[in-house]
Amino acid sequence: MSMDQYTGLEFLTAVKNGEIPHAPMAKTIPMKLVDVQEGYVVYEVTPGEEHINLQGGVHGGFCATVLDSVTGGVAHSIMEKGNRFATVDLNIKMIRPIQVGKTYRGIGQLINAGRTIVITEGKIVDENNKIYAHGSATLMIIRK
Repeated sequence: MSMDQYTGLEFLTAVKNGEIPHAPMAKTIPMKLVDVQEGYVVYEVTPGEEHINLQGGVHGGFCATVLDSVTGGVAHSIMEKGNRFATVDLNIKMIRPIQVGKTYRGIGQLINAGRTIVITEGKIVDENNKIYAHGSATLMIIRK
């Protein structure tokens, strides 16, 4: 079945339930979709040794990719059949260092959905809901 035959929420629910595979990027940045609702997504993410930068910490690109995925996932969750979206702008702030081997949650939620523009926000948190990074995204709806 083509992605266009699903609403965004149906498609993401099928990914979460293992009926459709995660995006190939989930092999590069280990991410697993664990909750999806209209306007809300949660991924579990775990950085590995392969994500360490030259200074010995987890590369900022790890956080950027996770936040891009969760903010985009929120937009995806509200798409009608046949509609797609594209990220126009992604802003992120990294607050504290992420640790290799520790599992975090990337949480995304809807701020506003207009006819053409969607605004979402995301954060990476630990098991105590301490925020490690946060961001916002502006996405454009591409209608069929």
